[in-house]
Amino acid sequence: MSMDPRIHASLGVNPQLHQRMVPKLMMVNALLVLPLHQLLARIEQELSENPALELDEVPASADADWSGDEGGQSLTNWTPDDEEFDPFARMAAPVSLQEHLLMTLQAQGLSARDHAIGERLIGYINDNGYMEATAVQVAQELNAEVEEVDAVLARIQRFEPVGVGARNVEECLLLQLRVMEPGAANRLAQRLVETHLPDLAARRFEKVAKDLGVTIPEVKDAHEFVKANCYPYPGERYRSEQDGGAVRPAEVARPDVIIRQTEEGFAVELCRQDAFALRVNAFYGDLRRQMRRAASGYSDKSRDHVRDYVGRAKLFIEVLARRNWTFASIVKTIVQTQWEFIQRGEAHMKPLTKAMIAAELGISESTVSRALDGKFAQLPSGRVVSFELFFDQSLPVKERIRALIAAETDPLTDEQMARLLTAEGTKIARRTVTKYREEMNVPPSTARGPLAEAK
Repeated sequence: MSMDPRIHASLGVNPQLHQRMVPKLMMVNALLVLPLHQLLARIEQELSENPALELDEVPASADADWSGDEGGQSLTNWTPDDEEFDPFARMAAPVSLQEHLLMTLQAQGLSARDHAIGERLIGYINDNGYMEATAVQVAQELNAEVEEVDAVLARIQRFEPVGVGARNVEECLLLQLRVMEPGAANRLAQRLVETHLPDLAARRFEKVAKDLGVTIPEVKDAHEFVKANCYPYPGERYRSEQDGGAVRPAEVARPDVIIRQTEEGFAVELCRQDAFALRVNAFYGDLRRQMRRAASGYSDKSRDHVRDYVGRAKLFIEVLARRNWTFASIVKTIVQTQWEFIQRGEAHMKPLTKAMIAAELGISESTVSRALDGKFAQLPSGRVVSFELFFDQSLPVKERIRALIAAETDPLTDEQMARLLTAEGTKIARRTVTKYREEMNVPPSTARGPLAEAK
């Protein structure tokens, strides 16, 4: 029986905002990309720098219902008011990974032809730092030789952050290992990554040691070397370094939002709402009003000081509220599509893309990506998951593969499972079944069942 549960978002902020100018949308995006711990640090920074801004002692109710229809604001159609404050005076926009790569490319002194190839390649590098196009595709688009594209890509792959422009995890790790000191652990680590990465991920150290003719302790040392010195997402590392923080290994289990199941359906609650309750300091607010009524009684310096800080405080409050409204709107849309997955498990995952969310909300796909990148949600079960999980269309198929294997009497080959899934309506190639099985750390048919146990 299908259902469309009612969802409300508990924001602790009033989404009824005045419309303002587009540059402020850029400031919203600057806050939107921050995970919770970095956002809290940004709020604390603003509180320490702006005497006209303070925490509200009586924050808005955490149980307030929210609807994306309230206010009817556009996320892009903002107009200025008479208190306009230059958003760039004190708050610089962060440099994105693509902008950083383009600036690095500009400094290379390449020919016009190679520079054009480089720009096209960088356009295909996603937020995690991976190349999403093949050299053949780019060569066809630019009427260039594949060898020319490969040469420029090799140059981009030497840019910071190390590993950027890789086409898969194996290449990403190798790019990082090859610029490190060529010690024994590094040399073995490169062999492992090149030939036994799935075994390494599955911790099949004995098999790897036997295949490569080394000892198990040597394999384990190389494995630890990779874990300690390499990172599979160079884009995330770049953003973390830009924000002055560290990559989030210890923060992975800290949710940015909590999804609760209620009698009416689901509620979306942003974490640490108390930190979002800000207001203009009463003294500065009163002083600003007095100055507007009797400007002649104050020096230009005093008027500029009060106007600057009060305007900045109002802007930050508005931008933070807009950031939270946008983030909660996106999460609400995800829950509306994936409520069965949240309630019943991975077999019930529905097809969902960030482009679909963007179309539903009337915003850009890049805004959705910024809002969700590096963030986590706590499900009603208490499980904390990355938002990327809601877009993983392999989960229902993996769940079915897991069920087929659990029910088998004689081990099914990947080809047999592919045929069964196709007969059930899931058209899938044998190599895809193999990929999913390996990602699930399930051995092949030859290593399952009575014959494998006899060995």
